Amino acid sequence: MAVVSDRSAASPADGARPLRVGLRADASAAVGGGHVMRCLALAEELRRQGAEAVLLGSVDGLDWLREQLAERRLELLPGPSDPAGLVAAARAAALDAVVLDSYALAAECSAALRSAGLPVAVIVDGTTRGQSADLVIDQAVGSPDMSSVLPETTGGAGEAGGERPRRLGGFEHALVRGAVLAARDRAGSGAGPGSGPGAVPHVLCFFGATDPYGAAPDAVAALLATGLPVRLTVVAAGPGARGAVEALAVGPGQAVRVTPPVADLPGLAREADAVVTAAGSSVLDLLCLGRAVAVLVVAEAQWPVYRAVVDAGLVVGLGALESLRGAGGARVRAVAALRELLSDGSARAGLGRRGAAAVDGLGCARAAGALLGLARSGRERTG
Repeated sequence: MAVVSDRSAASPADGARPLRVGLRADASAAVGGGHVMRCLALAEELRRQGAEAVLLGSVDGLDWLREQLAERRLELLPGPSDPAGLVAAARAAALDAVVLDSYALAAECSAALRSAGLPVAVIVDGTTRGQSADLVIDQAVGSPDMSSVLPETTGGAGEAGGERPRRLGGFEHALVRGAVLAARDRAGSGAGPGSGPGAVPHVLCFFGATDPYGAAPDAVAALLATGLPVRLTVVAAGPGARGAVEALAVGPGQAVRVTPPVADLPGLAREADAVVTAAGSSVLDLLCLGRAVAVLVVAEAQWPVYRAVVDAGLVVGLGALESLRGAGGARVRAVAALRELLSDGSARAGLGRRGAAAVDGLGCARAAGALLGLARSGRERTG
């Protein structure tokens, strides 16, 4: 499916420079790369629609992510965490709008940017954490009512007359990268190669490039505990995780291959019949790919995404990582759910079809169009 872009959204009057958008996000071994990755997806689409995009923030200890930024020639500029510093950075970069994607930024940052006349968009997962905004992108939560999580209006750049921010919510606004769309279009959606009668399913298990909570060994242990034949490909973030996975006992018909983090994760995922992962933004990429997905919550902030995809019947829910590590009923239920996923090729195919229908891959185009409309209005207001 081709992504339809509207270049007119970013095309100012003849002779004027293109609209320029800054995306504020950080990545590190501790927090992972999810925030930067979805900003990268949005930056790709902003460029397709004729705008310029820069990343404001830091990328620490993740060489693979820096390589992705370099390959896409996405400029990385300092992104201060204090309000005055962030305003100064936005002005120095000649930005027309700013996107904030962070769980750590103080709420005063968005207020300061908007007071300085810059339209602000925030990418959230069920809550804005107090950030004020002109545009809220909540890519997983389907309800159009965010009155419980949106702050009261403050008369900033995009709230003339005290109107509430515009909200783009639901799976139709999932920020899916171009690499995911390319992998989907190469492979198609639906059942994977291990779906025929008697075939051994191939399962990819990954928890981001850094796996900061050490979830991979526990997820692999649960998959092996099903007792069913399975081929596992496990992305291990370091020697400790690799050793822990390789130390697990393997049963009859079971095989485990451990690989370091790879740049082409969408390509790896499209070769699998199912994927076990965390309830982060990558879940939406996998749904777009048409893969059957089982999901674990490894951090408190992931519960809104988890509930959204589980309630919609798009994934197999495994609950919280802490429960999987225990010996109680929650782990028993998770292993049973994985056993059913491994044993039922038609169920896997059904999950894949529903996921691909829910996440159509046009979310970035929709979000970028709305964002550039705000940026253009902001430029016209300020002259």
